[in-house]
Amino acid sequence: MKAIRWSREARADLAEIDVYFRPLNPDYAAQIGRKAIAASRFLAVHPGAGVMLQDRSIRKWRVQGTPYLLLYREDEGQLRIVRIVHAARDWTNFV
Repeated sequence: MKAIRWSREARADLAEIDVYFRPLNPDYAAQIGRKAIAASRFLAVHPGAGVMLQDRSIRKWRVQGTPYLLLYREDEGQLRIVRIVHAARDWTNFV
């Protein structure tokens, strides 16, 4: 299992998701956070599971049961979560 590191931007993305959903539905906000963390743990064990983005060292992985994607890469023996973005957004601009 690789060590998991969340970039500053990915941590900010997760915080923004929480700020947006917490007033609307606190349970859903917490669920997204839990599922994103679970997805990162899965990827730490199976880093090749995500689809490689063309011409990049970045992979993407859908956070199960949510409309969010984790953008990540293997970096110096660790799994680096680069961003977490809504799948409907132009997420290619985030990497």
